[in-house]
Amino acid sequence: MRQELRETLFTRQGISEVSIASLAAFGILGAISQTALAIWPQLARHDWLILGSLAVGCITTGIFLTWPRLSIAQTYDHPEFTIRIKCGDILDETGNIVIGFTDTFDTDTTDGIVIDPRSVQGQFQSKYYNDVTRLDGELNEFLRHTPVVATESASTKPRGKFKRYPVGTVAVLHNSNSRYYAVAYGYMRNDSRVSCSVDALWKSLTATWECVRTHGRLDPVAIPVIGSELARVGSLDRESLIKMIALSFVASTRQEIVSRQLTIVVHPKDRRSVSLINIDRFLKAL
Repeated sequence: MRQELRETLFTRQGISEVSIASLAAFGILGAISQTALAIWPQLARHDWLILGSLAVGCITTGIFLTWPRLSIAQTYDHPEFTIRIKCGDILDETGNIVIGFTDTFDTDTTDGIVIDPRSVQGQFQSKYYNDVTRLDGELNEFLRHTPVVATESASTKPRGKFKRYPVGTVAVLHNSNSRYYAVAYGYMRNDSRVSCSVDALWKSLTATWECVRTHGRLDPVAIPVIGSELARVGSLDRESLIKMIALSFVASTRQEIVSRQLTIVVHPKDRRSVSLINIDRFLKAL
């Protein structure tokens, strides 16, 4: 908690947020003080005590409103659903889990050249697919009717797979009681670098919600902050990506229900770069 306080309240942004919340509290507490003085004029003899109490009350309220949290939630009506933002490990979630892949659905984590074993996909493979051949077989089975938009060769793409599928393609994988949605949101370059545009991410999110709507049985759906690591989306930071994911889900759900709950999971190492206070305001405005 001490680290959480240092990384949120005791920063320029944190101090600014406390100040704004304190000023908002001042208006309310000041009005209460004025009302009390009008009813009990004798309180004016203790003006310094009142002023001190008002200052302490405003600062305390400001800190309370901006106290660092590890999760937030917002519930919506018509249809009824909830969006949660939390710190944690996406692979600890159950139900419908979204995992980011590339348009080639590469799975080779050898030496971290094609797929970084530290990425969400790499950790997912390590946890559930010690034998990558089994994963490749399941992907091929699901994608057998999906059109291939281009085919590379060993001369153009020395490592990894050759077939390219449309960005936004989603393959559904089953493990235990959960369903994993491998969404191709990134373009795997022939030099093994991954890129993704804002349009491609929005298209991929829309396709993911449609797939969850078809296969998910309204079970909770969880998604990491995709587009925040190697496949960076333009100049969007993690906070903007979270807002984009939430907005996409709300837009899709208001057309037709996808799930009763979306959880966007922020890795603990990224908590410092995300203001849950700003995101909470954004969710309330949707």
